[in-house]
Amino acid sequence: MAAFNVFDVSAALIERIRRDYADDVAIAAYYGSYLDGTATERSDLDFFFIPATPAGHKAGLAFILNGISFDFWPISWERAGCMARMEDAKAGILADCKLLYVRSDEDLERFNQLKHQLKDIRSFEGDAEFASRARQRLNDAYPCLYELRRGGAGQELSLCRQMAFEVMAPALEALALLNRTTYNKGWGRNLSQMFDFAIRPEKFEATLELILRSANIPEVIAACERLVDEVAELIRRQLARYETEPDYPQRGEGFFEEFKGILDKVQSACERRDYELAFFSAVQADSELNRFLVFCETGTWKFGRIAAEEGRKIAERAKLPALTPLLDPDNLFALQSAAHMLETFLERYLREQGVEIRRFDNLEPFRRFLLDTE
Repeated sequence: MAAFNVFDVSAALIERIRRDYADDVAIAAYYGSYLDGTATERSDLDFFFIPATPAGHKAGLAFILNGISFDFWPISWERAGCMARMEDAKAGILADCKLLYVRSDEDLERFNQLKHQLKDIRSFEGDAEFASRARQRLNDAYPCLYELRRGGAGQELSLCRQMAFEVMAPALEALALLNRTTYNKGWGRNLSQMFDFAIRPEKFEATLELILRSANIPEVIAACERLVDEVAELIRRQLARYETEPDYPQRGEGFFEEFKGILDKVQSACERRDYELAFFSAVQADSELNRFLVFCETGTWKFGRIAAEEGRKIAERAKLPALTPLLDPDNLFALQSAAHMLETFLERYLREQGVEIRRFDNLEPFRRFLLDTE
């Protein structure tokens, strides 16, 4: 009997495309172990295609042949574009693939442009952009980490390990972005690549070893927490390298005019003794002000506890009162007074920093402003 050749499988699929979907499939390609030379006798051929029409999706097929599982799966041009911008975790398949089928020269040019775009981003785009994307990807780990913590020591080990993977995947993908790259192999085969990253947590290998091998559930949870925290800290440090000098005139334009609306809500809520509205408006005001002040000082938008702590320090130096500590369901007078004071002090502070505040006492100067504005 002739030896089984997985490329005979791809040839059969391409023959089917030419016969039944010639106008409906733009691109078909393969990637993975048969391209990088690591295939075994149980390896499938990793391939995908890009439909050109809605009917082209029907060319997709999952099947088992000769005891090997195959999945001929579609990605849209839109998703391929996300990969080219490194906004999709599977960007590596676009970077490292070989074409099996092309419908037209136009499709080939479009596909090659996406590959070149990906290459250019990886080669030239600034580290700050990659760090920002890493932060966005890491955010996906937190809901899973919450579920893992919530399960506690009493959850089944198998469920713990499943949730641990849901935490690891975005954290490790964020780490790859921080290193300006994508994984060129699937999970389990990419460990050597990530262990060689220039930017990685201390004792990174030991942390992953605990997550992968430990049967002690609290130990696994703690290791997942450590992984996420350390990757978050690496991202924070990388972004901190690109912080700039304060620039209030440019970064602060238009903020006060909009922010005053939130302070007005606080004062109105206090006057009506509407504690719920006062609560949300006061907390929103503190949160937005903290983030804004950090942005004006550093040029970087920060979030969560870091933004709250750093922004509050700046606000205290500027003698700007905080509203949230004054929330009291039984007495809103102090909060109302602080909101009025914050409006006065913040406007004065921003003007001192060179920010133009567009405040008009009546309609006539506003009309003159509109006439003078291009």
